[in-house]
Amino acid sequence: MESAPGKRQANPWLNRNVLFLSLSAFFADMGYQAVTAIFPLLIIIKLGEPAYDYGILLAMSFGLGSAFSILGGRLGEKYGKKHIALLGNLLIPLMSVSVLFHNIYIIGALFVFGWWARYFRTPVRRSWMVEVSDRNYQPKIFGFLHALDVGGGLIAVSYAIILVILGTPLDDIILVTAIPILVSSLMLLFAGTEKHPTFKSMEKGESDSESIGEFEENARKNTFAFRIILLSATLFGFSYYALGFPIVTVAQTHGSYAYGILTFGIYLGISALAGFTLGSIRGKKPLRTLWTLGYGMAGVASLIIGLSYLFGSSLYVFYIGAALLGFSTGSVETFEPVLTAFLAKSKQISTRMSWLSSSRAIGLFVSNITMGFLFVLGQFYSYLYASVTAIIAAAILAALEILRGKGLELK
Repeated sequence: MESAPGKRQANPWLNRNVLFLSLSAFFADMGYQAVTAIFPLLIIIKLGEPAYDYGILLAMSFGLGSAFSILGGRLGEKYGKKHIALLGNLLIPLMSVSVLFHNIYIIGALFVFGWWARYFRTPVRRSWMVEVSDRNYQPKIFGFLHALDVGGGLIAVSYAIILVILGTPLDDIILVTAIPILVSSLMLLFAGTEKHPTFKSMEKGESDSESIGEFEENARKNTFAFRIILLSATLFGFSYYALGFPIVTVAQTHGSYAYGILTFGIYLGISALAGFTLGSIRGKKPLRTLWTLGYGMAGVASLIIGLSYLFGSSLYVFYIGAALLGFSTGSVETFEPVLTAFLAKSKQISTRMSWLSSSRAIGLFVSNITMGFLFVLGQFYSYLYASVTAIIAAAILAALEILRGKGLELK
């Protein structure tokens, strides 16, 4: 969306490439988030598989996906981010077509392969976004990306609920999700790769304090800070369970697939609102926002969901927990990549984005296996585990912020 010569651009941050990359995220989530909502109901309730089997499938999807994040990031630097992002995106529909087979092992394998493809393309799409966008507005841009990302998920949840109420078989709903994911790849095809002038200036070593915000040039060289953030992101990943668990909790306790899927819808809606709103606030401190409204709030949200199950609370209390969890995710998805970009040199961005994705994937590997087994032993214990680990991750980032006043060069 380039402005005409001599005219001021209404939204200088929203250029053509930012728009198409964000629309790609929108359509991708319109597809695979419906799979996310329906798959646990299909596996645990309809097919009768134990919750730990579902947890193992997710652990394989997320944990082993870390290797594909690193591979995708490196191949993106070598062969071009657009080509690698397209390749990964075109393979995501494997999870949609998994239900064509009536064997739990084949269904599980294709579901896992589809998630690996998503991890393969995520870091290169993020670094692609950094290159083609104005660094003065990157918190807002990543908030916008997250808002469209999650907005697509909200539509996915909406049509999933409608189809469930109409009596559509769960596997048919999953199959339909391939269509918007293919449209997502078309959006990537339309996006360009020309680098934004502010990114070119950074490549040349020109300092632009406004574009960097809280972090100046020396912050990019601060490997220690990045490692601490990576450690905290990994630990937070230990608490970052799939929303399939609350979906099943609500569906079982309140006797309705639709109520369970709506939990996911509330989570996504609040997440989109939080990401865009927080990203749009100028002067917001990314590090503090990440550990307070991100990791810390996630810990509180998981505790609320666990206590709601333990004491048989009303449906609305479950939904409050889901809403807080969504708000925390909006903060995390906005400010983790922003911090990573600010702490990296221009040539390191794709690689560091891949490390960020892989650190989260490692955490998710542990989290979903642990959640799956604890879920069978007692659902409250699974949510308590998630709460404690998220709060510890927040404490690590709080300590990093304290170190800023003791010589750590973060501003």
